[in-house]
Formats: sequence, C-alpha cells, structure tokens
Amino acid sequence: MSFLDLGGLTLTLGLLTFLAAGTVKGTLGIGLPLVAVPLLATVLDLPTAVALMLVPVLASNTIQALQGTKQIATLVRFWPLLVTLIPSTIVAAQFLSSVDLRTGSLVLGVIVVLFSLSQLVRVPFAISKRGERFLNPVIGVVGGFLGGLSNLFGPPLIMYLVALKLEKDDFVTTIGLLFIVASSTLYATLASVGVLTFDNALASLAAALPVMAGVFIGTRLRNRIHQKSFERVLMVVLVLIGLNLVRRGLGL
Repeated sequence: MSFLDLGGLTLTLGLLTFLAAGTVKGTLGIGLPLVAVPLLATVLDLPTAVALMLVPVLASNTIQALQGTKQIATLVRFWPLLVTLIPSTIVAAQFLSSVDLRTGSLVLGVIVVLFSLSQLVRVPFAISKRGERFLNPVIGVVGGFLGGLSNLFGPPLIMYLVALKLEKDDFVTTIGLLFIVASSTLYATLASVGVLTFDNALASLAAALPVMAGVFIGTRLRNRIHQKSFERVLMVVLVLIGLNLVRRGLGL
C-alpha cells in the first residue's frame, strides 16, 4: 500500500500525526516513531507505516545529534551497544512484513509502564559503570530486534539512558546518535528486501515537512523546561506510550 493512494481526510490526519509526533520529538528527543507508527498503522499496513518514517527519522535525529557537543565521546561510550544493535536490526528487519507484533507489544508495554511509574514515584533505579559495560551489548540486541521488527527502537534504548541519569541535553544528543545508526541500518535493509518502495520514499520526503516543523516547535519548548520537569514529562510520555503498546497487544 502507498500513502500517496489514500484519500484527502486520511492524508490530513497523517500530516497532523507527523506534526504532533515531531513536536514530541523536538521537546523530549524521543517519540517520533513511537507516536507516529501506531497511529499510521491504524490505516496502513505496518511495513508501509515504518517505511514512511525514513526521511523524518533520519532528518530529525541528525539535527538532534548535532545540537550537542559530545558526539565523539558518546560514540566511544556506547560502541559496544552499537556493535550488537546493527546486526540485530538487520536480522529482525528480514521478518518485518510477516511478523505478528501483538504479543511483543503487550510484553514491552507492560515493562515500559512499570519502569516509568517506578521513576515517577521515585523508586531508585540506576545503573553503575560496571553494570553499563555489561548492559551495553545486551540493550543493543534487544533494541535491534525490536526496532528491526517495528521501527520502535525507542523503549529499551530510552529506558536504558534514563537509568544512566543523563542530563537532558546529553540525553537528546545520545538518543539522536543511536537512532541515526539504528534507523540507517533498518532502512538500508528494508530497501534491500523490497519493503521500501519509491512511492513510499517520496511520501516520506513529504512527511518530513510537518515533522520538522514540529521538531522546531518542540525544541523551543525544551529550552524552557527545567531538568526535573523534563524528566517527569519524559516519564509521563513513556507511560502513555507503554499503555498504547499494551492496547495494541490486546487488540483494542
């Protein structure tokens, strides 16, 4: 199915979805596929919904990754995660067109909700330097398989970075860099297996316009948010994302 084949009302809803998802992305550094893909998947098949995120994901994450000043340090710190993220994404993307994500969405949604609520009610949870060295490759595998199947790299990577207690601007830069590597791997794989078509790539280019407008709005909002408020808003958004994943898993 091509996004260009849809009617005017659906196209309008799609543009509003991209604008809203871009605003969330600009504010929190996350949320573009997490918001857009589930909504788009209500009117499109999953492979098409994922393919449409090509240009918006790469453009928005590139802008975010360049906003900080610690790109090299970030890559050095998280290279073990990237080493496992890339091959896991390639393997999982082979099954995107045929996989049933309901069970995975349900399990992941429950985990996201429980983790986010624990942060909101101040249940202490942090990862030590020793734990980080062990978990980097593990999170890469988990994030790669989930992202390759659905383009939803966010939940495991976000929860991991939150547990590392990164400062908000470092969080945005780091997640942007990780998403660039993950998404580039995913879309190269989708193109090689024929899931990413020319029409969908063209529609993805058009979708980047409302997304980048939303990112601009969201970035201005982020500059007005203090660190503690940023963390709370991030956790609330994660709870909502988790509940939406649970809803999808239950088929509601």
